Amino acid sequence: MPVETPQIFHGDGRASENPADFLKSFNRAMRQQTITDSTDKLDAFGDYLGTSSQAERWFKALQSKDKATWNAFVIAFEKRWPPVQIAEKTRAEYEKELLEHILREEDVGKKKTLYDRECWTHVAWAMKTLQLATDAGIEQSTSMIWQVRSKLPDIVKDLLKDEEYTKWEEFTKAVTELKGSRLVEKQEQYLKQSHELKALRADLARVQTRAPQQNPIAALQSQFNRMSINPTTPPTLPTANNTYNRVPAATNRQNAQPMYNRQPATTQQPLVVTEEMKTMVRQLVQTMPQHPDSAAGKAAYRAQLAQWNARWGENARVTQETGYPLKPGTAAIASSECFACGTHGHNGRDCPLPPNHEERLTRKEAAWRAIVSKTLGAYNRATATPISLVMSNGYEETQLEAWIEEIPEQQGKADGST
Repeated sequence: MPVETPQIFHGDGRASENPADFLKSFNRAMRQQTITDSTDKLDAFGDYLGTSSQAERWFKALQSKDKATWNAFVIAFEKRWPPVQIAEKTRAEYEKELLEHILREEDVGKKKTLYDRECWTHVAWAMKTLQLATDAGIEQSTSMIWQVRSKLPDIVKDLLKDEEYTKWEEFTKAVTELKGSRLVEKQEQYLKQSHELKALRADLARVQTRAPQQNPIAALQSQFNRMSINPTTPPTLPTANNTYNRVPAATNRQNAQPMYNRQPATTQQPLVVTEEMKTMVRQLVQTMPQHPDSAAGKAAYRAQLAQWNARWGENARVTQETGYPLKPGTAAIASSECFACGTHGHNGRDCPLPPNHEERLTRKEAAWRAIVSKTLGAYNRATATPISLVMSNGYEETQLEAWIEEIPEQQGKADGST
């Protein structure tokens, strides 16, 4: 047991000393030295007072009746230096402190010292949170649990089960039981996504700086220049090149109306897969990774779309040279997924989603998924997380709801769209 050594007491109100604590320290020292007699204790007391201090002057001027017994001396001491009455916090103040007790994103997965022991920061946060809830008198209720939970970092909330906590002990226990190693892993993934998002935004800013905005009048002028109106072209029969001519019914040349030539759209050439094309597509898949279905992932996806539109144009056609960003939360590319909705279990021809449903993929993403599957095959089929499309009818038969969720691995996946 360490030897108790009371600090010199001055009694002048300095911040470094507390009269009540000094008296307790002096009593502990006397017990360690087996000094119990009142006279002996009073004789020793003067040795712990600062020379010429207020405390020493008071002690020397003390009347004999106040030194008759140790108890009488303690009463006189506490009368001269009464114990400080602390300002008790109200429940509202404890609740305010509870809301301000924040676990910062950058502290997740780190360690700190608590009660002379090293622990994870989320464990220390949970213990302090339970203490504040107890001080506020709400530890046995659900009051403010979800307000505090909403302020947790996304990394922690993603690992917590979405349960209805009935009291604060259940909630803080769930946080305490999170594995620190798992939080470290999630933190590394989060930081990597943040760096990627920052790089994408920087690239987008550079692209927007370099790309001059087209004058809308010039764009209209260009469209008019591409239109063909030939009032003097004589009517002709369809030829072998599939040129269709529309002419007025009147045969009077004086009343002939202008004739418009309509050329059919250029026939799309079949996709010929070469080794060079495989390499190009594989590189595009790697440079445009699919982000997770989280707040950071969705922001990164929006940045990818903005970068793609800035580079290729919103009306550009998706090819093996352009690639296209993948919607978060959908199936991995080239995993036998449906090209219409991005889930497993059916192909594009049998997709149950209506054509204009919000969960359907855009035509550009569907085209990119088809190109990758055609070029590289379903190389992700064995390792991809199974994604299922869940359909549900609302209260009205015309109200159809759908959402995407992961399904157990053993259910497998059907062939993708063609």
